Amino acid sequence: MKDCNIHKEKILNDLKKGDTAAFRTIFNEYSKKLYPFVFSMTKSRYATEDIIQEVFIKIWVKRETIDSQNSFNSFIYTIARNLTYNYLRNVANSEYLKQEMWKNISVLNSETENLLQLREYENILSTILKKLPEQKKKIFVLSKKQGKSNQEIAELLEISPKTVKNHLWKTLQLIKTQLQPYISDTVLIGLIFFS
Repeated sequence: MKDCNIHKEKILNDLKKGDTAAFRTIFNEYSKKLYPFVFSMTKSRYATEDIIQEVFIKIWVKRETIDSQNSFNSFIYTIARNLTYNYLRNVANSEYLKQEMWKNISVLNSETENLLQLREYENILSTILKKLPEQKKKIFVLSKKQGKSNQEIAELLEISPKTVKNHLWKTLQLIKTQLQPYISDTVLIGLIFFS
C-alpha cells in the first residue's frame, strides 16, 4: 500500500512539472472511474464525455496547484461533481437541454426494459429446450446456436438430412406454441434464430 502511495505521489509530482506521460497515466486511471459517476447524474453519454474532458482540461490547467500530500481522488471527483452540477444547472435553465435530457432518460429506460424482457424470453426458451428430447435438443443447438447446416448435422449425428429437417420443424413448432402467449411473432423469430 505504501509503495502504491509513493508511486502515485511521484506521478502527481511529475504531472505538476508538466509531464505528459504522467498526465496520460492519470487520464487512463481515472477516466473510466469517472464515467459512471458523471453518467449517473447526467444520463447522457455525450454530456458525460464532455464533462470528463473538461475535468482533465482543468487538471492540466491547475496541475501546478495539485497537492500530492492530499487525496487526489477527492480532488478529481470534486472537480467532476462541480462540473456536472454546472451542466445540470444549465439544463435546468435551457428548455432544449431539458428536452434532450428527458429523451436520453426515456431511451435508457426503454433499452433497459427491452434487455430485461429479452432475458426473460431467453430464460423461457432455455426452459423449453431443457424439456426437449436429447436428439431434438442437439439438432436445435447445432442448427440455431452453432449455425450448422442440415447436411452437417446429419453427418455429425449419423442421420438423414430429412430427419434433421423434420426434427427442426417439430422443435420450432413446439417452441413457437409454448412461447406464443408471451411474445409477438417478430420477437419470437428473433429469439429462435438469433439467440
